[in-house]
Amino acid sequence: SPYNPLISDSGLHNLLADDIVFSMLKASAAMGYLAPEYTTTGRFTEKSDVYAFGMIVLQILSGKRNITQLIRHAAESCRYEDFIDANLGGNFSESEADKFGRIALRCTNESPIHRPTAETVMQELSESIVAA
Repeated sequence: SPYNPLISDSGLHNLLADDIVFSMLKASAAMGYLAPEYTTTGRFTEKSDVYAFGMIVLQILSGKRNITQLIRHAAESCRYEDFIDANLGGNFSESEADKFGRIALRCTNESPIHRPTAETVMQELSESIVAA
């Protein structure tokens, strides 16, 4: 339903029992918000947040909750007709979709060292808004 948060705060473990937090994290992982490295390290970092943000941007652009490899491939190859939410009916700026799509794809890079910092993402988004 609308207005339900999609990402849980890893700091919740201080307030909730471990089994509740684990269940919440499993749900987040199933939705694709958890960065791939979390499964091996068990730690959240700034780059984990950047990954989750990128997934949300991809969801907004595509209009889909579950970002599959097919959607990622369409975004990476800039095939907007295969990627952008069909409900928009072509009423979007391809250059803006390209900017936001490229930012989102960099944010969701499998390797955290290849993801931008949160500051870089904010700067690029701010520049895109000013330029529009």
